[in-house]
Amino acid sequence: MDFPDLNFPEAISEHIQTRVQEEHRQIWDFVRKKWLVATPEEWVRQHTLAYLQLLGYPASLMAIESGLTTGHKLKRSDALIYNAGKPYILVECKAPHVKLSQATFNQAFNYNTTLRAPFIYLTNGLQHLFWDCTSNAQIAALPNYNA
Repeated sequence: MDFPDLNFPEAISEHIQTRVQEEHRQIWDFVRKKWLVATPEEWVRQHTLAYLQLLGYPASLMAIESGLTTGHKLKRSDALIYNAGKPYILVECKAPHVKLSQATFNQAFNYNTTLRAPFIYLTNGLQHLFWDCTSNAQIAALPNYNA
């Protein structure tokens, strides 16, 4: 399966490792340190995590598919970036063919009512939306990591 080129800085592609194993394309997850089936959404997630690392966020602050409860339902966030031990950026990844819409934003915003991260990052790899929850406004980019 071929995946589209995504809208990330060129340096990101250097950090993406893939292989073919038993006729399945796999992608290396540097956070969980294991090979995963390279689904379109995983393709976007790994590029997104590499982008966040480029912004200075260390892998040690990244949690992948962590559980959370919204209402009475158990859900999983695609990624959660911590800072000072608290949720900092909620990351919601979609496959490249999934359009970012009000419904996809609402999903991330709903997850964040439980997590209360100051930032939401919604992406399909082609389009990136950054939201500052403290000022309730879209922003042009996420802040770089400051230890």
